[in-house]
Amino acid sequence: MRKNAVAIGLITLSVFGYGQEKKTDSLNVRTIEDVKLHKAGNPNKAKTFTTKSNLDVMENPQATAIVTHEIIEQQQAQQLSDVIRNVNGMYISSARGSSQDSFGARGYIFGTENIYKNGARVNSGIFPEVSGMERVEVLKGSAAILYGNIAPGGIVNMITKKPLFKEGGTIAASIGSWNNYKTSIDYYNALSKTAAFRVNGAYENKESFRNDVTGEKYYFNPSFLFNLSDKTQLIVEGDYLKQEFTPDFGIGTLVIDPKTSKSIINNLLGIKENPGISWQNQINQMATSTVTVNHTFNPKWSLNAVTSYQNYTRDFFGSERMQWMYDTSKNNYYWERTAAKNYQEQNYTSIQINLNGEFNTGRLKHKLLFGGDADYLQADTYTFSYLKNDGAWTPDKDITVKYGTNGNTEDGKVYLSNEASWASGHILETKRRDLIRTPTRRVGLYVQDLISVTEKFKILAGVRWSYLENRPVLTTTYYDNKKSGGQLFSQSAFSPRFGLVYQWNESFSTFASYSNSFTPNTGNDINTKALPASIIDQWEIGFKKNLFANTIAFNATAYQIDNNNLAQTAPFDQFGNVNTNTNIKELTGKTRSQGVEVDITGNPLSNLSVIAGYSYNYMTYRDTPNTLNSFIEGERIVRTPLNTANASVFYTFDKYVKGLKIGATAFYTGSRFGGWNNQKDEKGNQKTDRMIPLTDFTQVDFSVAYHYKKFLIQGKLANAFNVLNYNVHENYSVNPIMPRNFYVTLTYKL
Repeated sequence: MRKNAVAIGLITLSVFGYGQEKKTDSLNVRTIEDVKLHKAGNPNKAKTFTTKSNLDVMENPQATAIVTHEIIEQQQAQQLSDVIRNVNGMYISSARGSSQDSFGARGYIFGTENIYKNGARVNSGIFPEVSGMERVEVLKGSAAILYGNIAPGGIVNMITKKPLFKEGGTIAASIGSWNNYKTSIDYYNALSKTAAFRVNGAYENKESFRNDVTGEKYYFNPSFLFNLSDKTQLIVEGDYLKQEFTPDFGIGTLVIDPKTSKSIINNLLGIKENPGISWQNQINQMATSTVTVNHTFNPKWSLNAVTSYQNYTRDFFGSERMQWMYDTSKNNYYWERTAAKNYQEQNYTSIQINLNGEFNTGRLKHKLLFGGDADYLQADTYTFSYLKNDGAWTPDKDITVKYGTNGNTEDGKVYLSNEASWASGHILETKRRDLIRTPTRRVGLYVQDLISVTEKFKILAGVRWSYLENRPVLTTTYYDNKKSGGQLFSQSAFSPRFGLVYQWNESFSTFASYSNSFTPNTGNDINTKALPASIIDQWEIGFKKNLFANTIAFNATAYQIDNNNLAQTAPFDQFGNVNTNTNIKELTGKTRSQGVEVDITGNPLSNLSVIAGYSYNYMTYRDTPNTLNSFIEGERIVRTPLNTANASVFYTFDKYVKGLKIGATAFYTGSRFGGWNNQKDEKGNQKTDRMIPLTDFTQVDFSVAYHYKKFLIQGKLANAFNVLNYNVHENYSVNPIMPRNFYVTLTYKL
């Protein structure tokens, strides 16, 4: 029985990753192959942790992508966006203030609800450290039955490296353009025959191609694994990440027509110039802890429980929302610089329990998943008052102050062609003004069953009940020590899922599926009642094919996602008057997202890894009412590229120059729009042109590496052709992508 415990402890049960079934005595214990054997990996041969179930990828009627740690390492990924570029159909939607990457897929922007670590939600307002990732799993489309109220585009789940029952690890040092320095360590070993540990850590210090922009990062990630018995396993993980950096809101937008407010990106400023406040600063910190219990009742039934706690803080002090205006009297562009400080803290606790079982009812075979989850989030936001030049504090109602060269002034204008106006004054003195506390509670129950009617034909059916409760918002004002609260708002929804799978053979399956999800809405209806959630329907068809002796996955998917009850400003209030309050809404209008995704992933040769993908997405507003502030029918939704594509090829020489690896990657992002979508005026006509057109671009990286004994040296030339393009958050934070740069890493294997 000791033998069984060690087998379980190799990493985890089958639902946690790549699985190859092994039989050990009476227990059909599944252990995990080392993902290094897979290199790029054939995702169709995997069992993903993110599905919470025992479903093979081939029998799951949903598109799935897996980026293994070998891909992360051979591409020298520095942040999560470098990893996500390998998942076709996903894209960076914005890089707000250079403090985080925002992702999108299938026309929908990912929020915190779409980003997970080891199966638990994590705040998306930070750059995750990638050196501690074992792999990244992406479930595309709707995952509401498993995770509740999430955007329909999919979810990203970062799986961290787990302890191993052997000694090993790596020490690495990297250097890159603009004084980019990083060191990292990964060490693992057994503590006993039934316990093991692993420690990851990293330190990074870097500057930027942008003037006066710097960053520093610390990361620490210990984990422990205990085999409590031959059937029960405990994994305890924690990590701490701190980033201190210069928030950078880019080059701004140029408003060229005061009458129409039509914005374009015009690089008059230059991608290196930075007119922001010289002393502005931001500190993000995140600490998480996760406890996982895996228990095997018998070869057919198993239990998985995960509880997680997260603390996230964001301390920002600086200037943002840079939008260039035109001063006709001075024939010059300018923007009014403001300074603002805010501090946010979030404490988040979650728990989930998943019971998986396999059984027969007559000739029907079942793979049953039954589970539940609950979480509680307390989000605190502090606002501040500022000391003015005359010695008085800003009024309690003010959140920001104009900030010019003399500090807190009434002018605060920065002129494009007058660099003297870019200078910053003294650091403002601040004091806390109020605290806004927002508690949120969620509960969900779900059941799902894959029924094998025959060996080839399978039916997947399931449903989730979700309950979301926004508890009363509590506001504490420090200047008068008063507290006030809001109203309790709650809503619930059912999210069904239905799919058909036909497995023609072990290497080819086709599928069709329907699922829905729900999106909570802000605002009230005309009777001041909370607006109900929008229900979003998704249909998907596709196939999954293994080629070249199962070494290559060739998958294709087509989908349609409809939101038939879009929340928009109500045309009239409860008294029949024209409504100009954008907080009073109604469920009307529609969005439709249609697209196709094709991807190829695997190792056609033992020393060759290939990743390639293409996606097309067309998402528009449909059936919009002809009322004030409703959207324009037929207009493409902003920040959704029409086409994306990715390709990555790495080849390792096994003769001539043994140990040499060369590679190239290319990522294409199609045309899209920044800014906001347009709205109608009182007569139903378009009010202004609020959309910023963005051209398509292709970024190409070249890599080379040489492995000698225990040493590995890697080099990368990124954006080799020095392409210029931008990530745009709404109509500000227009951030140029990084120009041509290099990155070199030396790794020693312990």
